[in-house]
Amino acid sequence: MVLFTFLLLSGLTTGSLYALIALGIVIVNKSTGVINFAHGELFMFSGFVAWTLHVQMGVGYLLSLLITIAVGCALGMMTDRIAFRPIKKDDVVSLVLATVGLAFVFRGTARVIWGGKGDYLSFPPITSPDPIVFGEILVIPQQLAVLAGAMVIMVVFAAFFRLTRAGKMMQAAADNAKASRLVGIRIDRVYMWSFGTGAAIAAAAAVLMAPLTLLYPDMGFSFFIKGFAAAVLGGLISLPGAVLGGFCIGVIESLAGGYISSSFMEVSAFVVIMLVLVVRPTGLLGFTGLRRV
Repeated sequence: MVLFTFLLLSGLTTGSLYALIALGIVIVNKSTGVINFAHGELFMFSGFVAWTLHVQMGVGYLLSLLITIAVGCALGMMTDRIAFRPIKKDDVVSLVLATVGLAFVFRGTARVIWGGKGDYLSFPPITSPDPIVFGEILVIPQQLAVLAGAMVIMVVFAAFFRLTRAGKMMQAAADNAKASRLVGIRIDRVYMWSFGTGAAIAAAAAVLMAPLTLLYPDMGFSFFIKGFAAAVLGGLISLPGAVLGGFCIGVIESLAGGYISSSFMEVSAFVVIMLVLVVRPTGLLGFTGLRRV
């Protein structure tokens, strides 16, 4: 029971971060129909920005989080202007290659700026490292802080989509871009905000993840794969599905590592995804669109 509780909490913690990454992927895909393969590198780059602010410049953690989210949003908008807007009328392969190329640019830039500071950079914990004991159960305060922070960010962005004019325009454009254009919504601006919002969520996830792991330039791809797996599991056009998929991936990964083998952690989630997609190809909360013939 003690081991199960510890693994469950660890899974929920990492799952909440996978959910944030998946949310960013789904937001861009739902609005533009494109998977941003530079999303993982935006996550990585934002983590290094937060490290520079908090560790090198002595900026407080909360202020570093807010600044990094703003920087991430700006980088996402830049991704739209550089890798999407100039070739958005081309085929999907060209769009994918453009985002892949931009991912290498971000990775190379990170190596140039931060590569000389060491292979792996550590981010100081934001809570006491001493565990909290509840009977026989050990709880790591850092995990609780990360889980709480991720939930707050999810609520904030859910409110953004439901209550703000920009969020409602993004939803309208995602549902029907042609009709949205007819009623005066500037689709190009919506696409830019979609890339920016997705990158901002990735930046928030990076700042929350930083105290739990080491920062290195190649970390973006591995986290992108987990986030993409969560998005596919939940349904690539479902925001609630992205959250559910993220938590599922985190918990499955943690339990598999604890009860089976640590070497099985990297493949367990994908085994489950393949099984789910065989039964329900649209994902857990996805749906099949209707086509008029």
